[in-house]
Amino acid sequence: MRGKIIVIGMICFLFLLGAPYAIAKDPVKVGVISVLSGPLAVVGKGEPDAIKMLIEGYGSLLGEKVELVIKDHAYSPGLAVERAKELYEKDKVDVIIGCPNSAAALGVSDQAAKNKKLFISTDAGTCDLIARNPYTIKWNYNDYMLTTTVGLWGAENLGKRWYTITSDYAWGHDLLKYFTAALKKKGGEHVGNDMVAVGTADYSPYILKAAKANPDVLVLLNVGKDAVNSTKAAVEYGLKKKAKIVHALLFEVDIKGAGVDIFEGDYTAASWNWVVPIPGTRKFADQFYERYGDRPIFMAAGGYSAALQYLEAVKRAGTKEQVPVIKALLNHTFKDIFANPGFVRAEDQLQLAKSYLLKVKKASEVKEKEDYFEIIGTVPAEEANPPLGFFGRKIGGF
Repeated sequence: MRGKIIVIGMICFLFLLGAPYAIAKDPVKVGVISVLSGPLAVVGKGEPDAIKMLIEGYGSLLGEKVELVIKDHAYSPGLAVERAKELYEKDKVDVIIGCPNSAAALGVSDQAAKNKKLFISTDAGTCDLIARNPYTIKWNYNDYMLTTTVGLWGAENLGKRWYTITSDYAWGHDLLKYFTAALKKKGGEHVGNDMVAVGTADYSPYILKAAKANPDVLVLLNVGKDAVNSTKAAVEYGLKKKAKIVHALLFEVDIKGAGVDIFEGDYTAASWNWVVPIPGTRKFADQFYERYGDRPIFMAAGGYSAALQYLEAVKRAGTKEQVPVIKALLNHTFKDIFANPGFVRAEDQLQLAKSYLLKVKKASEVKEKEDYFEIIGTVPAEEANPPLGFFGRKIGGF
């Protein structure tokens, strides 16, 4: 009998000794979805690179090293949904971060709700991600913020007569709606608009029509090749000499490809740039540059911030269980290289921070690689972002 007790005792002891080890072998797993193939890979690769850099230097969490799983969705909404299913159901990640392309992000958000696991959207601008479901947090920029920032600041600082050229699809239509509302708040006059098909090569008819309206400012509510082609036309036909040019979204890769001379003096809004005066930002940008050969764009910084704040929330919660971690993220003020301060509003799960007005430098002023922008203004978070209840939605809770 005494021998049986000893054996049972030893088994119990070994079980207790092994229990922490067993628990620790369930590490926190972070999934990232981005565009890593095709022409947009030059923009999409920065975010997983930044998150990889973060996790490699983060250390242990809940007794184990954090694991990172990266997936390419090739900018396809359908493929993004398949990647989300793989990450949640097969790879067993605890959170998905990233996902450029609004349609793709909306599909991943639905998968997050279905799997009851967190999705932090950092790369899609659509406001439909705000207050979408309890398992989706909208981080980084949003379309309302981009256009409201330039509308509010620009109407006071750039001129009163504004003409818009808008990409003719859902994203462009949303930008136009938010921009004109912001312009009206500050007494600006919208003197005309043209809807232009995505991928249009010849913008001359639209630029000539805009010139006849004699605007103080031309707003290009487009992105990528459309931003390049429309700006080149504004230069070629002399409109840039008469009116200031504002972009809804302007990437460094477009400036690099077309040349700084094409874009010099132009304005855009941003959630972040590597020259923002936030402690630690320059160090982060230098480390990223040394490792990858490029400066991080705002999407890379936003993903870095989302991943860092997620890991810190796990640490505060003391668990990777979904509900406690999400609650640790909500109504929390944080400071990092992306936002100082930043805040996650619980009622609609929108991350808030002030926004920046950037101006493209002259070529002679560019002293470092991708040193294209100077910061010329800011808009407070509460003004730049949609007010609570703006979209008529609220989070129902768990």
